[in-house]
Amino acid sequence: MTDGRTPGGLRPGGGLPTLETVAARAGVSRQTVSNALHRPDRLAAGTRDKVLRAVRETGYRPSLPARQLATRRAGAVAVRADRPQDGISGMVLDVFFHGLAEAGERSGNRVVLYPEQADEEAELAVVEGLLGSGAADAVVLTATNVHDGRPARLTAAGLTFCAFGRPWGEDEPPHDWVDVDGAHGTGLAVAHALAAGRRRVGFLGWPDDAATGRDRRRGWDEALTAAGVPGPRVEAACTNSADAARACTAAVLDRDDAPDALVCASDSLALGAHRAAQAAGADLLVVGFDATPVTSALGLASVAQPVGEVAHACLDLLLPRLAGEDPAARGVLLRPALALPT
Repeated sequence: MTDGRTPGGLRPGGGLPTLETVAARAGVSRQTVSNALHRPDRLAAGTRDKVLRAVRETGYRPSLPARQLATRRAGAVAVRADRPQDGISGMVLDVFFHGLAEAGERSGNRVVLYPEQADEEAELAVVEGLLGSGAADAVVLTATNVHDGRPARLTAAGLTFCAFGRPWGEDEPPHDWVDVDGAHGTGLAVAHALAAGRRRVGFLGWPDDAATGRDRRRGWDEALTAAGVPGPRVEAACTNSADAARACTAAVLDRDDAPDALVCASDSLALGAHRAAQAAGADLLVVGFDATPVTSALGLASVAQPVGEVAHACLDLLLPRLAGEDPAARGVLLRPALALPT
């Protein structure tokens, strides 16, 4: 070791590193170290990063009980762990969880997972129990939808939360939220197909009226209109599985007006569409949504959501509230990018 530590963070002569150890290493005051760990929003990014680097180098580990007594906070943010999905869609939440844990580490907050419940009421009971008991200070809601009753319930209870997903139909943000502009993403997918010389660009989405699906369909439709591509347009819907998408795409390819490109609402749908095109020997350009390793392995373009950035933005919105402030509710809409095959 070159920093004066022994394995496990012990210093020569015994004793664990302290706040004073970190402060000396970073060349700052003890209070600045405390702010970096508990109130990172109060520091300039350069100062915060210097202190956190010193924390890593010295092996300092804050005392959790002492911190909880000092701040009257658990230093934890809760988020729901959904049941296993199809192995493709679940990759998006994996990236989100990692981003949230990473952002939490930088701000001195742990991530607490709670299991998916049978219904919304049961989930609210779990969340209210976690926040009411002090086991967590805030929750990040996922899988929000247009009929979601969780935000209103948590707001009425005075509990701290941020939603991954916007409050559809609201003129002003009634609570903190972060979302991805799906319409912009499918617009990029359409532009990619048109640039490749395709003119009959279809859309494969989901059968329900979920706001996320409608947003992605809208981007496809508006992009074609803006490009002056005449109708009628071919679109189809199926459940979010590769098998369902394969059968649905096979039927679409049998039509007289079959598309020569297909913008899909997810990579699960893109996988099924790609398999159907291969089986039919059709020259179909398929574009997915989520840019998972699946579409990359198949050589398909796909819309890449900035999911890690979403996680960091969620925690950024929560930090002032966790510090005792009461800012106006904010909404953050992030734009995706198109991941092209290599």
